[in-house]
Amino acid sequence: MMNKFLGLTAMGVIALASCTAPVEQTKQEEQPWIVDRFDDIKVIRYEVPGFEDLTLQEKEYVYYLAEAAKCGRDILFDQNFKYNLAVRRTLESIYTASEVREGDEFKAFEKYLKKVWFANGIHHHYSNDKFKPEFTEAWFRDQLAAYINDENRQIEDDFLCQIIFDETLYASRLNQKEGVDVITESANNYYEGVNQAEVEEFYGKMVAADANNPEPISYGLNSKLMKDENGKIYEKVWKIGGMYTEALEQIVYWLEKAAAVANPTQREVLEALIKYYHTGDLKDFDNYSVLWVKD
Repeated sequence: MMNKFLGLTAMGVIALASCTAPVEQTKQEEQPWIVDRFDDIKVIRYEVPGFEDLTLQEKEYVYYLAEAAKCGRDILFDQNFKYNLAVRRTLESIYTASEVREGDEFKAFEKYLKKVWFANGIHHHYSNDKFKPEFTEAWFRDQLAAYINDENRQIEDDFLCQIIFDETLYASRLNQKEGVDVITESANNYYEGVNQAEVEEFYGKMVAADANNPEPISYGLNSKLMKDENGKIYEKVWKIGGMYTEALEQIVYWLEKAAAVANPTQREVLEALIKYYHTGDLKDFDNYSVLWVKD
């Protein structure tokens, strides 16, 4: 769900990035340039010609979409892995409070944190493998002792160290190796307490019941599949009033501001998206998607 939404706003974010470029630039600087490089990642900044020629209302529209996109950031982290937010917030607390910012250990820690930021979690954005820290566990535990306390602790220290340093624990965000249970052996946070057979049976029944529908919905697109204490499997839907409600309320706040300055076609698209975030109904998502393609 969020990936579709972020696609809608990506150009707005890129356009905003160009606003801070110096007025006078050399020919080389006018081309895409590298802001940062770490591990196998390059962060590249692009200029968007024509942004300054937009009307003030169009720039305002872009700004609101960019703000909406940022409000969905933590949703992506949580979807990728149940403990991503706890890990990230702990790393950020150490990084911002650290008084010693030199040395190989700190530089390795900084690179690890940048990788977590870039990939929206502790797993590689392409390979799905968990990142291997290049700093030692002993050094990291010293940082925990120095900068993490009862007020900013997100997760128990020993478990946090297991998550980061145990290569076998939560090893892959998506494990599709032959012969493994893709649900139980994957670290993503779309399922909890269920296995692959149970997931296939749950959605298989939905598909069968809707077999004659010429426009079937994308079953399971906007939910987390879980099992309650009685063994009943159910969907926890991402919507206002449901899962991720706080972030979605913030997203809708900015989308409503964008709709107020949008042209009629854009407004229709945004209103459909806002409706979908309120209802969580995948038929509403289909309607939004059709309008988005038309726009």
